Amino acid sequence: MSRFLEGDIKGHLLRLTFPSIGGMFAIMAFNLTDTYFVSRLGTSALAAMGFTFPVVMAVGALSIGFSVGASSIVTRALGAGDRALARRTVADCLFITVLGTLLIGFIGFVFTRKLFIVLGAEGEELELVCQYMRIWFLGSLLAVLPAVIDGCLRATGDMFRPFIVMSTVAAFNIALDPVLIFGFEPLGIPAMGIRGAVWATLAARLIGTSLTFSFLHFHARMIDWSRPHIRELLKSWNRILQLGVPASINQAINPLLFGVLTRLASSVGGVKAVAAMASSTRIEGVMFLVSIAYSIALGPFTGHNYGARLLGRVKETRQLSNRFAFYYCIASCIFLFFTARTLAGIFSDDTEVIRLTKAYLLICVFGHAGVHAVMWNCQMLNTIGKTRKVLMINFFKVTLLLIPLSWLGGRIYGFVGLAAGLSVGNMLAGILAAKIARADLS
Repeated sequence: MSRFLEGDIKGHLLRLTFPSIGGMFAIMAFNLTDTYFVSRLGTSALAAMGFTFPVVMAVGALSIGFSVGASSIVTRALGAGDRALARRTVADCLFITVLGTLLIGFIGFVFTRKLFIVLGAEGEELELVCQYMRIWFLGSLLAVLPAVIDGCLRATGDMFRPFIVMSTVAAFNIALDPVLIFGFEPLGIPAMGIRGAVWATLAARLIGTSLTFSFLHFHARMIDWSRPHIRELLKSWNRILQLGVPASINQAINPLLFGVLTRLASSVGGVKAVAAMASSTRIEGVMFLVSIAYSIALGPFTGHNYGARLLGRVKETRQLSNRFAFYYCIASCIFLFFTARTLAGIFSDDTEVIRLTKAYLLICVFGHAGVHAVMWNCQMLNTIGKTRKVLMINFFKVTLLLIPLSWLGGRIYGFVGLAAGLSVGNMLAGILAAKIARADLS
C-alpha cells in the first residue's frame, strides 16, 4: 500500500517538496553554466545560443507531455494497487518517447539551416547556431528521455533520486563546459567553441540518463520488459497521448505569452522597459522555485490518493494548497517590500531600469497568489487526468485575461499599467482555476 494514503498531509508534502527545491537549483546551475561559458566566446556565440531557446523549449514541451501522460496514469494505478498497469505504462511511455524523439531529431537535423533562417538567424550567428543544433538534434533523445524517466520515478513518490540525478548532471556540465569549449592542453583536448558546449551538455545528460534509468529499473522495478500485443500497445499509447498532448500545448503557451508581453513592454516603455521585464522575470523565477517544487510534490500525492478513491484527502490537499498560495503571496510581498530595489540593482546600474524593475516587482507580486493557485490546481487536475480542463484554464488565462488586461493597462498607465494588468489577470486566473478544480477535486 502507498505510504501517502495515510498520515499527515502537510508532512508528506513537505518531505516531497524539499528534494525538488534542490533539483530546481541544479537545473538553474546547469542552464546558467552554459550561458556563462558561451558568453565568453563573444556576442555572436551568445546570440546564437539565444536562437536555440525556442526550439529546445518546443522539444522540451514534448518531454513534458509524455511525462505528464505517463505520470498521471502511473500515480493513480499505484494508488489503486494496480502495479502491473503502472509498470506497463512506464514501458510503453519510454517506447513512444524514443520513437517520437528520434523522428523529431532526424527532421530537425535535416532542416536545421532552414529552420533557423525562418527564426531570423543570419551571418555568423546562423553558422554558429547550425553547428550547435545539428549536434543537439543528433543527441536530442538525451535531452528528452531523462525528463520522462524522472517523471515516472517521481510518480512512485521518490523525489530524492531525481534530485541526485539532476545534481550529478549539473556537476558534470559545470566540469565539462570549460574543458570542451576552451580546450585543455594537458589532456590534448582541443578548443571546440560553441560545439564544445553542446557536447558537454549531451555528455552530462548521457550520465544522467544512465543513472535515472538504473534507478527506475533496478531500484523501483517499474519497467515491464514483456512484449505487449500490438493492440494493447496502441491503446496504451492512446491513453498517454490523450493526456500528454494537452500538457505539451500548455507547456508551449508560456513562452508565447512572454513574447507577447515583451512586445507590449517595448511598445509602452522602449528598451528600458524590456530590460526591466527581463530582470523582473529572472527574480520572479527564483522566487517561484519553491512553488514549482511544491507543484511537483502534489503530483504523486494527489494521484495515489485519487487512485485509492480517498477523495477526502484530495479535497483537503486542494484546500491546503489554496491557503498556502495566499500565505506564500503575503510572504513574497513582505520580502520584496524590503529587497526589490536591491535585487533590481543586481541586473542593471541604469537608474530608470532599476526604477521600472522595482515597480514591476512590487505590483506583480500581488498576483503571485493567483500564479500559485493556477499552477497547483492545474497540477492536481493533470494528475487525475483532466488535462483538457487545464488547457482550457491556461488558454482562458492567457487570451482573455493576461494579454488583454496587460495591453489595456499599458495603454492607460504605460509600463506600470502593464504590470498592474498582469497582476489583476493572475489574480482572476487563480480564482478561476480554484473554482474549476473544486468540482473535480472534492
